[in-house]
Amino acid sequence: MSVDEQQVNDALRALDEDHRLQRIRRDEYRQRRRALLESLARDTAGADDTVRRAVPRGIAFQRDASPDGRDARSSENAEDAGRAITRPLATCAVLGMVAVSVLLVCWFAFA
Repeated sequence: MSVDEQQVNDALRALDEDHRLQRIRRDEYRQRRRALLESLARDTAGADDTVRRAVPRGIAFQRDASPDGRDARSSENAEDAGRAITRPLATCAVLGMVAVSVLLVCWFAFA
């Protein structure tokens, strides 16, 4: 991939992530995606030219408010807080299962 194609690919990934996390509305997602793909098509149409157009700035990398009106960063913080709670609970559950398994093995072995 060329540098321009890599930039467009990275921008598309960021745009897809924003849409998946509902940071942008579908119509805006489609408009920005179309603009990115058109910029790539323009670049590849003149492949034998030495002049290349860069990815338009701000199309995919700008962060918007989430659909419910909150800042996108606050939803990211909420996700991080959820992960911080979930990870220790999962660890405790696994350790508890291991402890119960050891107790059952000991009980059957000595019974």
